Amino acid sequence: MKVAVAMSGGVDSSVAAAILKRKNYDLVGVTMRHCSNEGDSDQNDCSQAILDAARVCHELDIPHQVIDVTEEFKNIVIANFISEYAAGRTPNPCTLCNPTIKWGILLDKIIQLNADKMATGHYVKTTSINGKIHLFRGKDQHRDQSYMLWGLDQAQLAKSLFPVGDLSKSESRQIAREFALSVHDKADSQEICFIDGNYQNFLTQHLELIPGDILLDGQKKIGRHQGLPLYTIGQRKGMNTPWHAPLFVKSIDPETNSLIVTDDPAQLLENSFSINQINWISGEPPASFTGLQVQIRYNSRPAEIEELTLLENTASIKLKNPTRAITPGQSAVFYLNSELLGGGLIKEFNSC
Repeated sequence: MKVAVAMSGGVDSSVAAAILKRKNYDLVGVTMRHCSNEGDSDQNDCSQAILDAARVCHELDIPHQVIDVTEEFKNIVIANFISEYAAGRTPNPCTLCNPTIKWGILLDKIIQLNADKMATGHYVKTTSINGKIHLFRGKDQHRDQSYMLWGLDQAQLAKSLFPVGDLSKSESRQIAREFALSVHDKADSQEICFIDGNYQNFLTQHLELIPGDILLDGQKKIGRHQGLPLYTIGQRKGMNTPWHAPLFVKSIDPETNSLIVTDDPAQLLENSFSINQINWISGEPPASFTGLQVQIRYNSRPAEIEELTLLENTASIKLKNPTRAITPGQSAVFYLNSELLGGGLIKEFNSC
């Protein structure tokens, strides 16, 4: 079997390649060139990642190819990132990139290389049950990346391998040392892959930021904001407005260009919201919603669902307990125990 390993130049994808090399797969390493800093001082450059991936492929004695998806990435992921912030929402670019670019354009190009599968360094696991591929959280709960993959479908998963899903991060680094890979101690990336530095600086370059009123609890004007795209729900810092208590962003109102804040953290708690653009991993919703949980941001814990009303490609969700800072534009991802069932984009929330 020929496998193309999507290599980012980091530890995880490098270890994925090493594991498959040990199992004697016919391998080729592929790296996306998805961004360039030419003409854009705040956009991250792919060159170092490509060099690191190429070095690892040399160390593993496998071929390496670079696949350019710069234009597609710019027109789909970056354009969406900018337009969502302009609309007062807070997007997660990875959840769009995965189904459209990595498992879309990149996978198509990999198949053209006559590869049978694409492997990645994601900490997730899959298994086939009754002809359906099921996607589960990775073994390492602190590294689990299933949240980012809710947009994938059965055809994409059928072409996928996740060699590090049963490993912890420390185990991955140990394997990298065993193979003497030059990236064995490389730090994990914490930034948005196409932004070099602060995302507010990036937005400043791409959007017209119009100052407006900061309203306490939607009523009392207490200051001026510097442009709504610079803020997100739950944010505490960056208001630069003197007040006797810490201020938190409660909501964003693009129609009036107002930033609604509160000095009461309890006001950030909500228990109902709606989502759209729903995708179910199996291709259809579960027969029962009993026991279903929903995770509303990458680093949050899943919340128990009290009621879920599904209507075509939208859903209304009521939680058993209020949760903090439900944010339009972020992903709401459904789990049954450790299995990822699907997800959607948070459209709006309704106050308790």
